[in-house]
Amino acid sequence: MENTNISKPRVNKTVMFLTILIVLFAFVLMVMGWLYYTEKQQAQETQNQLIAEKDSISLNLRNIIIEYEVLETDNENIKKKLEEERQRAEKLYAELKQVRTVSYAKIKEYQRELGTLRAIMKDMVFEIDSLNTLNQKLIAENIKVRQEYSISQKTVENLEQQKKELTTTVAKGSVIRARDVTIKTTNTRGKEVSRVRRVNKIQTCFIVSENPIAKPGNRYVYIRILGPDGFILAKSNADLFDYEGEKIVYSAKREVDYRNEDVEMCIYYDNNGELVPGTYQVSLFMDENLIGYGEFALK
Repeated sequence: MENTNISKPRVNKTVMFLTILIVLFAFVLMVMGWLYYTEKQQAQETQNQLIAEKDSISLNLRNIIIEYEVLETDNENIKKKLEEERQRAEKLYAELKQVRTVSYAKIKEYQRELGTLRAIMKDMVFEIDSLNTLNQKLIAENIKVRQEYSISQKTVENLEQQKKELTTTVAKGSVIRARDVTIKTTNTRGKEVSRVRRVNKIQTCFIVSENPIAKPGNRYVYIRILGPDGFILAKSNADLFDYEGEKIVYSAKREVDYRNEDVEMCIYYDNNGELVPGTYQVSLFMDENLIGYGEFALK
């Protein structure tokens, strides 16, 4: 009898210990499963962002290929160089189309290649113009072709979405809006000009409207300038801000101390030689919202 009574507590302790071990093991499995799921989701989101950036690079490459196709010259050396660079762009474009998964390193490599192709394109356009091998009729035709083909369906859809966002955000009481948007292009003396070669700065002025229920404080106003060739004017591909859950490039920005009252301000973009004749579209952003829109034209 005494031995039986002593063994029962030992059995109970053993069962309790095993139960605790099983519960702890189950908990560890749940935590590991959750961590695996979270890591997988984050990896998928990162890959989606990289694919979106890859698609953007593909679009810009296609525009560059079109520009190479429409450029004409009587100079045989330049003709040969144009063909070589066009084939180089097409090879990179085809490679991008076949890629299904990308890494940050690959995206940076593609961006460098894209930047090199753009720089070479600008040099060739300048050289052709210097040699005076294109007459005024061909220049007008080339600009028209670039405007018709380089503004792709994706760009058009994005612009339509931005306009819809502007209409929607205006209806929301807490969104700060911009009004009286005026855009001027000036030369080095500050005089307003309209010809591409004379433009030194693009001046975008507007009023940040009062909104008594908006949160006061410092924030940035960003502008994005879309050229007639489908490119966003930007000083660097690293100049990014958040919009609709994505990182997009801005042309210029300025900080404003908003105190729920009207604020008059201007933002400037320096011309670095990338302007072409045509109509430009300027979008204004603040607090991840599209708050204003304007256009201007250059000859």
